[in-house]
Amino acid sequence: MKIQTIIPILDPQSSFFNKTITALHVQKVKSSTLLINSGYTIPHGNFEVVKIDKTTFNHANTRNLSLKYEADFYLFMTQDAMPYDEHLIAELLKAFEDEEVVVSYARQIPYKDADAIEVFARTTNYPARSRIKFRKDLTQLGIKTFFCSDSCAMYRASYFKEVGGFKQGLNTNEDMEYAARAIMNGKKVAYVAEAKVYHSHTFTYKDIWRRYRAIGKFFKENQWILDVVSQYTKAESTGIKQAVAELKYLLKNSPLDIPRSILFSLIKYFAFKSAS
Repeated sequence: MKIQTIIPILDPQSSFFNKTITALHVQKVKSSTLLINSGYTIPHGNFEVVKIDKTTFNHANTRNLSLKYEADFYLFMTQDAMPYDEHLIAELLKAFEDEEVVVSYARQIPYKDADAIEVFARTTNYPARSRIKFRKDLTQLGIKTFFCSDSCAMYRASYFKEVGGFKQGLNTNEDMEYAARAIMNGKKVAYVAEAKVYHSHTFTYKDIWRRYRAIGKFFKENQWILDVVSQYTKAESTGIKQAVAELKYLLKNSPLDIPRSILFSLIKYFAFKSAS
């Protein structure tokens, strides 16, 4: 069995190589590591490097370079995600004992310096309990049925190749679009809480605007996803519930972050609407 780990590199932090790469090399189940480098200096190590022009970097297309590599499973990670322990790959693999599972993704643990808003986001989107999602979950989970994160996700290579990988040209949410297609095709997506990585962000207001503009554009160009979800529930209700739950969490744990949370929510809304 061969596992190919693929990590796109875009302006990496120096700590990436001496922590994340090392953590991958000590996994109980071994994999080959491929770094897709968009023009940055990378020290030599026990990994393969493919260079691409930075101007061609794209979330879907760059990851689809993996189609040239033979493997049983592709493990996609981002440069800012670090394995929590040596069992990450082994735990992700367990989900594929169900032959209908084509993707398994890991739980994300916030870094120690993460603020309260990020801690809430990670613990809400990545709970402590595993779950296998399929079409019938749309009634209960709505659009979260299609949620998946390539910050750390493993794909069954045979199916990945069969469907041609990620949808070409997507520069965000390529993981969700893939999961949605798979689930509507009768396949399953597994969330594996026992497989863990450290991963969180420190967003500025400008970052939030850009991020949700991109998400709004994604849904405008992939309206079929919202159309499917709307047959079961209101897609926009998920965002409202998340915003309210975040405020309740902050009221209890970090009241001083409430104004920033409200401003973030407003920016998300207007950025999304302006693009969609």
